[in-house]
Amino acid sequence: MTATILEKKENKFQSTLEYLGEYRGVTEAVIFDNQGLVVGRIDKGDFKAEIFSPLTLLMLEQINAILSRLNEDQVQSLVIKTVNSWITLCRIHNLFLAVNAKSETDELLKVRIGQAVEMIKTTLTNNYPL
Repeated sequence: MTATILEKKENKFQSTLEYLGEYRGVTEAVIFDNQGLVVGRIDKGDFKAEIFSPLTLLMLEQINAILSRLNEDQVQSLVIKTVNSWITLCRIHNLFLAVNAKSETDELLKVRIGQAVEMIKTTLTNNYPL
């Protein structure tokens, strides 16, 4: 029975990622924990989530160190736009959502990501009460 419950929890995270992946321009999405361990992922290529996740945490750690020196709170979300990519990172309790999209993806992607964050929060609240 425990395996069935665990599968349903994982499927909810995976369903959230698939929902994101349906959006035009999204190439990868990953949910990982505060240790960089991948909880779920989707990709349309050779995305290496197991490498991307810890590097993302390292980047956030450096940014948070700078913010601390400025007496600011830690990063909750971060958007990075390059010539080819639009990377969005969101902290959701002890999990992180990272979405990589093509740079020409329209601004409505923010709405889809916001909905995905709410889906993850609901999953966490319903399945992992504190």
